Amino acid sequence: MRIKALPALLLALLMLASCHGPELPPDTGAADTGDTRDTADTAGDTLPDTAPDTTADTTPDTAPAATEPELTLTGDGVIVDGLRLAVWESDGRKYIAESALERAFGRSFEGEGVTARGEKYLPYPETTDPVDCLRLTDPEDGTVYLSPRGSYEIPEDRKVAVLMYHAVGDRPWGLIDLFVRPADLEEQIEYILDNGYDPIWFSDLGHMEDYDKPVILTFDDGYDNNYTELYPILQKYGVKATIFVITDKVDDDRYLTREQIGEMAASGLVSIESHTVTHPDLRVLGEDELEYEYSQSRMDIARMTGRIPTVVCYPSGEHDVLARRVAAEYYKLGIKMTGGVWSTSSDPMRVNRFFVPRDLTLAEFRGKLRYVDP
Repeated sequence: MRIKALPALLLALLMLASCHGPELPPDTGAADTGDTRDTADTAGDTLPDTAPDTTADTTPDTAPAATEPELTLTGDGVIVDGLRLAVWESDGRKYIAESALERAFGRSFEGEGVTARGEKYLPYPETTDPVDCLRLTDPEDGTVYLSPRGSYEIPEDRKVAVLMYHAVGDRPWGLIDLFVRPADLEEQIEYILDNGYDPIWFSDLGHMEDYDKPVILTFDDGYDNNYTELYPILQKYGVKATIFVITDKVDDDRYLTREQIGEMAASGLVSIESHTVTHPDLRVLGEDELEYEYSQSRMDIARMTGRIPTVVCYPSGEHDVLARRVAAEYYKLGIKMTGGVWSTSSDPMRVNRFFVPRDLTLAEFRGKLRYVDP
């Protein structure tokens, strides 16, 4: 009986041991299970961080343009002797392209600025403030007019023939003496050129050393035939002339239009200067009225041409001490109607002229020029 029970007892013991399983090292199972979980967690933690970090680190190296300043075009108007310059803004500062400044002023500029789109931009107005030029600001829209050409000094002891014309045409509709025939004007210009005279503007007086026998052709009032008759003659001979415009008459019948004035001013042949706003007798005006006639005319011409006028022609040649004093606050020169040859050593607000009437002969014309240098 005891031998038979032994196998049964052994079998029971073996079954009991099988249920508990073999004893494993304490860290083995935990390590296997934990490694699997940690690998998955690590992947989830690092993937989002890895992609943005890589992009942020490489962008500045691969795209240097991102470091350039962002320039925004402003609505500011800056006009230099008829050339409008674009004004840009970045981080609260304003800039103008260096190449545009050099083209407008005809000189090079130095200084620190910013670079964008392969172009250097210099700070404005810090770059232009030291430049020797006239400045005028439009009170209505803030446009700034700069005129290096208008800043000039006139040497003394030179003699200049300033010729006074008005209208050009074969068929006068007003005072006959004021209408010079186109053929006669051509003959006079040919004489000027053939005999070594130099037709110049008043602004050219600043470099008189370039001219041996300076002559200034002036045309008063701003009649429309100055465009239809005079302008083609100036183009034909490449000759400069000055037109004194009554700004209140612009766009009126028989007077120049705004577009004609702008075109001639941009041609390099015609200088537009002041003949006041309304062509009054300046001797009867008070100081405030004189200031209006001078200042408003100057502003009107700047708006039409982009250039600041520096010369005023007294209407009908009439002026007095007050008219000249106030004129000197706005202009460099004041022009009379008569008086003969002009000496640059005389009062700059009393510039003489020769009147050229319709029936002046060529011999008489030659006589007006005989006192000119040399």
